[in-house]
Amino acid sequence: MSFKEILGQEKAVALLKGAFLRGRASHAYIFVGPAGVGKSKAAISFAKLLVCPASRQAEPCDACPSCRKADAANHPDIQVLSPDGQFIRIDAVREACRRLSLKGFESSTKVLIISDGAALNDESSNALLKTLEEPAPDTVIIILATSLKAMVPTIVSRCQRIVFSSLQESVIFEVLRRDHGVGEDEAFYLSRISEGCMEAALRFHQEKVFMQRNRLAAAWMKGEVGLLGSQGRGASPKKESRQETEMALYLLAGWLRDILVAKISAEKKYFINADRIDDIMHLSRKLNPEVLEGALKLVAQTTADLKANVNMRLALARLNSELQKIA
Repeated sequence: MSFKEILGQEKAVALLKGAFLRGRASHAYIFVGPAGVGKSKAAISFAKLLVCPASRQAEPCDACPSCRKADAANHPDIQVLSPDGQFIRIDAVREACRRLSLKGFESSTKVLIISDGAALNDESSNALLKTLEEPAPDTVIIILATSLKAMVPTIVSRCQRIVFSSLQESVIFEVLRRDHGVGEDEAFYLSRISEGCMEAALRFHQEKVFMQRNRLAAAWMKGEVGLLGSQGRGASPKKESRQETEMALYLLAGWLRDILVAKISAEKKYFINADRIDDIMHLSRKLNPEVLEGALKLVAQTTADLKANVNMRLALARLNSELQKIA
C-alpha cells in the first residue's frame, strides 16, 4: 500500500508528504472526512513512510522488511486501535500509550492509528490526552473520524486536522471502469448513488444494485409501481431484510426524483438514472407532479420509520398502497 493508491485526495496527501519532507510531521493528526474515501489507506501509507528506512521522494520503498511488515499489519512500531464493541476500551488506550513511551523495536518512529475517533468515550479520551499533551519523542498518533462533533473537544484541539473530501463522480467512474471492468452505464449509475464513496460504489457493484434498479425500472414501465420490481401491482411486501428494503427505498427515491427533474430538464447530467432517460421522460409526461412529490415524501417518511424500528411490513404496505395511486 502506498499514497499512489489513494484517489482524489491530492491535497491531503500533499500535506502529509510535505510535512515528512520538511521533517515537520505533527505528533498528532485527525484525518476527517466521509467513510470510504481513503483515510485508512492514507494513515497506513503515512505510518509506513515514517518507519521506512529507505523512503524516496516521500514514498515508502515497498521493498524493505519494514514495508513488508507494515503491509502485513505486523510491524511492531505501528499500532492500530479499533473499537471493542461500541467504544475503544480505556485499558487498550493505556497499553497503546505505554508502548509509545518505549523505544521503538525496529524504527526510531512509533505510530498509533485510532480507527474511529467517535469510539473514544470520555474515559478513553482522558487516557489518551496525557500522551497528546506530553508526547514521547518520535511518536505520531493518527485518529480517523467521519465527524469532529462526536469527539471530545480537548482531543480535537490537540491534533492537526487533515481533511479528506468526498470523491468526485468522475474518479469513481474511472476506477470502476478501469480497475473493475464495470460496464459504462452501471459505472455511471454507481458513481451517482455512492455519494463520493469508493467503498460504497464497490459494495453496490458486488450486491448487484444496478440489476435491482433495472428490475424496478422495468416494473414501472409496465405499470407495476410497487417498491420492489419483482412485486408488481398490489402485491404484498416481500420478506426482505431491513437493509435490502432500505436500499430499495433509496433506489425508488432516486427514480421518483428523476421523473420530477424530467419535468424541467432533459439534460442527462442532471439525472441519477441517466441510462434510462427515455423511460424517465415517458413517465414524466404521463404522471402528475403533485402525486410524484407526495410519493417521494412518503418514501422519505417510510425510510425514517424503518430507521425508527416501525413495523416494516405495515410501513411497506402503506407505501405500496399509496404508490398504486400513481399508476
